[in-house]
Amino acid sequence: MNLRLLGISVLGVFLILGMFLSLWSVSKLERKSKETSRSLSALISALIVSSLTYEEVYLKLGKVIEGIDFPVAVIDKNGKLIAYKNVSPEDVGNLRFSEDITYYTERVGVLKYDYPNYVKLLRVITFLLYGGMVVLSALIFYSLYFSIKYERAEFWMGFAKGLAHQLATPVSSLYGWYEVVKENLPEDAREGIKRDLDRLSSVLRRFSKLGGNISLGKVDLFEVVERVLRYMSEKYKSSTNITLEGERFYMMGDAELLEWAIENLIKNSVEAGADKIKVRLHSKGNRTCLSIIDNGKGFTKKEIGMAFKTSFSTKQKGWGVGLLLVKRIADLHKGSAFIEKSDPFFETIITLCFPTL
Repeated sequence: MNLRLLGISVLGVFLILGMFLSLWSVSKLERKSKETSRSLSALISALIVSSLTYEEVYLKLGKVIEGIDFPVAVIDKNGKLIAYKNVSPEDVGNLRFSEDITYYTERVGVLKYDYPNYVKLLRVITFLLYGGMVVLSALIFYSLYFSIKYERAEFWMGFAKGLAHQLATPVSSLYGWYEVVKENLPEDAREGIKRDLDRLSSVLRRFSKLGGNISLGKVDLFEVVERVLRYMSEKYKSSTNITLEGERFYMMGDAELLEWAIENLIKNSVEAGADKIKVRLHSKGNRTCLSIIDNGKGFTKKEIGMAFKTSFSTKQKGWGVGLLLVKRIADLHKGSAFIEKSDPFFETIITLCFPTL
């Protein structure tokens, strides 16, 4: 990842340097053309001063401009074309620059000129090349982005399916042993074990779905949040006040995965020291959004940039995969996850947005 970014950065530097070098070369050639034209004008003026007649001057003009590689034309004071090079008589009027030819203080003609044709071509080629570089760079960045995204998806598919496969057998065995011993257990123990086994089975299904095997259906997001809050409020009833506000929204989703994402966000809020957590359902344009608002320690600016990345955690202990799970679940629903605001110990807002049904 870092090597890719380094490679693209180096490529970007070379592209910028190449562009500026090309533009510098063109500008230098243009300046040289102007300087040569001014020198030529001064030379013609000197010829006029040193010659007895204009006719002698004009006879020498052909030799003076013979080695010039840019369009140039000499016109006398009456507007008559006397000499020209690298331009047709019909195109003399299109030459963009001019220098006066003087005899002492009298204007006796004009030297018209333009940049060499190869300079014009070089400028066009430079901008075409620059445009091609921009397009190529965009394609490289685009390919890199989807390459990284694909690799992350492949990681999740392998990791999640592998984990689900490895744990499926022992969980099945636990269910079997439960059926054997449940009649000898007290009712509360029997219910507790069954509830925990069901929850463990649900976790395995969730991990299996993270690999991409999900079937989206119509989901009442308000109802999903209510179910999560009942469970989380019971779990944290002595330490945290968790509330829900907002409208009822429907979306295409997987209720089990959405519950998992919300659970992770609320768990993170509690572990960040929040004693007040509010879940708010609202809309943003054509998106259905769910915001978790808490008064925990929040995130620093540096941490905001690292959030939803692999193995990111603000805690000393922890795997740092909570927000990564949330991001993966949002991606599977063609949604987004982001930190909307973080004012430590006052208000931190993490928002999930999904396409509205």
